[in-house]
Amino acid sequence: MRHLSGRLLAAAAVVPITVFASAAPAEAQEETFAQPAQAAASWLVAQSDGTSWNNQDVSTSLDAVIALEAAGVGGDQVQATLEWLNNTDTLTPYVYPTVEGAAEPTLSAGSAGKVMYTVATAGGDPENFGGIKLADALTASQTATGSYGDGTALSTAWAVLGLSRTDSPAGEEAAAGLAAMQCPDGGFNYMDVDGGDDCVSDPDTTGLTAAALATLGDAGSASLTSAVDWLESVQAEDGGFDNGMGENANSTAMAAQAFLAADRPDAAGRAVAFLIGLQYDCTGAEPGAIMYTDPEGGDYVEISRLLATAQAIVPIASQNLTELDATGIEPGVPGTGCESAGSDAETTDAVEDEGSASWLPWAIGAAVVVLAALIIGFALKSRRGAAATEAPSGEETDAADEGSTDKDGTDK
Repeated sequence: MRHLSGRLLAAAAVVPITVFASAAPAEAQEETFAQPAQAAASWLVAQSDGTSWNNQDVSTSLDAVIALEAAGVGGDQVQATLEWLNNTDTLTPYVYPTVEGAAEPTLSAGSAGKVMYTVATAGGDPENFGGIKLADALTASQTATGSYGDGTALSTAWAVLGLSRTDSPAGEEAAAGLAAMQCPDGGFNYMDVDGGDDCVSDPDTTGLTAAALATLGDAGSASLTSAVDWLESVQAEDGGFDNGMGENANSTAMAAQAFLAADRPDAAGRAVAFLIGLQYDCTGAEPGAIMYTDPEGGDYVEISRLLATAQAIVPIASQNLTELDATGIEPGVPGTGCESAGSDAETTDAVEDEGSASWLPWAIGAAVVVLAALIIGFALKSRRGAAATEAPSGEETDAADEGSTDKDGTDK
């Protein structure tokens, strides 16, 4: 019998080790995003029902579209949402809401301005959309003080931003109106209309209004400087902003884009770093999404996360509402990059599940070891058997010779 070569035996001994090594699961590694704004946008698109967000809420859907415009991806989704919105039945209740106590629906200057801004940034006609002559209605809503609609900072800021995308932007009157409602410390309050001593500044309203002031050029420069000075004075050491209920993504996002609009790069950088710190990575529950706060909590976690992600994308993408440019937006979204990592994780989970075939590589390895041992043992046994067969032939020859001598009784 031919013996197994040393090379083959060595190979047989290595096989089980190779199998065992391949069966050992790789340790999970945390993922980071090379393009955090695009990763967030990919998550955001996945939350859409195909045309809108948050059960067809117009305001939330506009925030999402602005976010995609800032990230430069999701152009197909932007088009689908604006086509959904370009309908009188859909748009009218948002622009002309029914106000309690009013005899008939009245124009919401802030809503009209937000629609105009979003549509124009996407390359559409902001003056006549959804069967409504938005620019004419908005211009007609300007008050004697220069503010718009209900005279609040939020309404006026969105009106100014919307008109800034038309051939007839707001001017000095609007700048005077915003200056008149500015709080003594330089910030703005979402409900205050006269900037009195009881005016309490908040970062959300101040950030949005700062972006509107920046579109007004020299007319709004003094108020803009005071606004961003106040924002810098209340920024936390970690870069975040507190609206009175704790540091959060929305307040920080509005302040961050204002810093970018006012050319305050250091403050903007700290704020953006805070926002990225709230982004779920590939090991998190919602890869790409931005948490409203860390940890998340409360009764409205999902909608809070949705709005936080939409508003945070703008400064994370290094854009601001004053100069946001969606030129060259890509039609699709690139994905978070976590898809392949997720597949690996699912494979690992499947292998570890009870009743899975995780034992198979080990069984194969053990079988190879046993087989190799049997082959070696059989080879050794065969060798010993061959030796035993050759030994009796020599002994019988010697005995015959001796027997011949004895039989004769004499020496030959």
